[in-house]
Amino acid sequence: MQASTVNQQGASSRAGRAMFRGESRKRPVAFHGQVLLIENLKERRHLMCDMLAHERFEVGVVEDAREAIQLLAGELLSGQRQVPELILCNARMLGDAGLAALERLCASNPDVPVILYSPFTNPRLREQIARIPGAWFMDHSARLEDLRSTVVSLASSRQTSV
Repeated sequence: MQASTVNQQGASSRAGRAMFRGESRKRPVAFHGQVLLIENLKERRHLMCDMLAHERFEVGVVEDAREAIQLLAGELLSGQRQVPELILCNARMLGDAGLAALERLCASNPDVPVILYSPFTNPRLREQIARIPGAWFMDHSARLEDLRSTVVSLASSRQTSV
């Protein structure tokens, strides 16, 4: 009895190590919805999802920076996935590569509004954000209500212009 337990544990341990070393643990990015929310902080993500759902937006969420960059620079830019009607993003989460990918995506899709927000900014981050065509930026002084009204106004202006 003891030997079989050890064998089962050893086998599962080896399988776990093999998965860790060689196999990809990457989940496919699944964006479905008219608003793409890119946010890694759990509480803020839940608040924003609730706010967007209350306004009857379908929301797709990406909570990992690498997945967000893959989605922005690869799948959305190449046309593999439909570009959302609005992108709402934590600017600091993306880093240099993500902001550059967002800049390219916005340049090729100027009709898609992008709202970047960050509770903490520095001159370098503000400079990077300024290079993103048509992006709106909300800094640390913005409240959730300000964000909500901006989302609603951009979404409704896009609907009337399309």
